Amino acid sequence: MKAARRSIAFVSGLLLYCFGAGAAMKYASTGLPRQVYTALGGRFSLHVMLGEALAIVFLLFLVATLWAFLTLRPSRRRHRPYVAWMMSGVGVAWAGWLIFGAFSFALKPRSYSAPLQTMLLSSDAAPLFGALNIFGVIAGIWLAGRLARKRQLGLPSTRSRHRHGEGAPRVHAGGDSTESIPVPDPAPPPLN
Repeated sequence: MKAARRSIAFVSGLLLYCFGAGAAMKYASTGLPRQVYTALGGRFSLHVMLGEALAIVFLLFLVATLWAFLTLRPSRRRHRPYVAWMMSGVGVAWAGWLIFGAFSFALKPRSYSAPLQTMLLSSDAAPLFGALNIFGVIAGIWLAGRLARKRQLGLPSTRSRHRHGEGAPRVHAGGDSTESIPVPDPAPPPLN
């Protein structure tokens, strides 16, 4: 069962980053109305591109937090959230998108003349497809892992802390102990 939860976390991280990259491309291609760009100095000015990139990162952060929490939340106390496995899935997906972006960049010679800020900040420009997007996804998974861990600690324990032999009485630790004294079983003894 542990391997299944690890696999689910890994595949979920892989799918999360792929979904996030696709959504970021869609958001970047949609853009704002032309009047807004004109008032702010043009679509390719640094502060407009940085603002759009930060808005997309914030949206990816929110989606990643919700997605990761739904994946990582434990149903029992002994089920640890597998944040590292989910992060490794994101890492594999990011590497895949980076390789795809490198090939896409190499096959389009006109993209060589794009300014550096476009290649770094634009979510629809190869090879990085928005360099800040990975930070939004990772931060969302980290926050969801913290929330899942807090939820795990809030769940009731499924295992007893001390294993006692059958019928062995508990030793009273002293006057400060908060352990309760065991009550005898109310069932009557069997009749012969």
